[in-house]
Amino acid sequence: MVYKQISSKVIIGTIFERFNIDYSGFISRVPNWVHAAMRDLNIYSSLLNKTSPDTIVVADYKCAIPDDCKLLIGVSYLGLRLPRTDKLNQYVSDDMPNLIHSEHSYQPDNNGYIITTFEDSEEGELKFYYKTLPIELDSTTNLYFPLIPDDQNLIEALEWYILKRLLERGHKVREFSLSANNEYLNPALAWDKHKLKARNSVLAIDLDERNEISNMIRTFLYNKEYYTSGSFNYKETE
Repeated sequence: MVYKQISSKVIIGTIFERFNIDYSGFISRVPNWVHAAMRDLNIYSSLLNKTSPDTIVVADYKCAIPDDCKLLIGVSYLGLRLPRTDKLNQYVSDDMPNLIHSEHSYQPDNNGYIITTFEDSEEGELKFYYKTLPIELDSTTNLYFPLIPDDQNLIEALEWYILKRLLERGHKVREFSLSANNEYLNPALAWDKHKLKARNSVLAIDLDERNEISNMIRTFLYNKEYYTSGSFNYKETE
């Protein structure tokens, strides 16, 4: 697996270079777009625990999941943990309240929201507990950029995702179009293709890990009289 982390800011430079973009107003949106793309990629690496700010509220039984959420651990309401209606075995966190709410619950939808059994809430009453990417402050832009695995396939996939978001916001970039039936002209199609390559590339077993597994297999085959008691202990062969 890829363990080295780099700032996602590098993607901005490659986008300007590859696609000759003359508009810079999107830079402040890149951190949120990277968080959203990494959540879609479902790549977990060096994640940090985080609790949402007190400004999050429920309106009309809905509340948006924070943009930087990579893995949702749980939700609390009025200082009590909300049970999740669609999942029996839930994640736990030391940061969450121990007591569970007996009346209300929640359930995530597929659009980045949770659906609650109560209609609305005040600021500070609802909290998200989740894991997020590590971040790094860029002194030039004064923005916090997520750290991402240093993998070229991942970087290329994120470039296409950001280009897709630019077109969705109405920006013109060369001959690209979201209606084109060609992955080389449609960033949405390119993202769908390259995100699979990125996921496989980042999560693939590296050479050292392959060698370690190979050594373990050879050891097991050589010494059949091994036993375990919390850790592997090997008997000497006679």
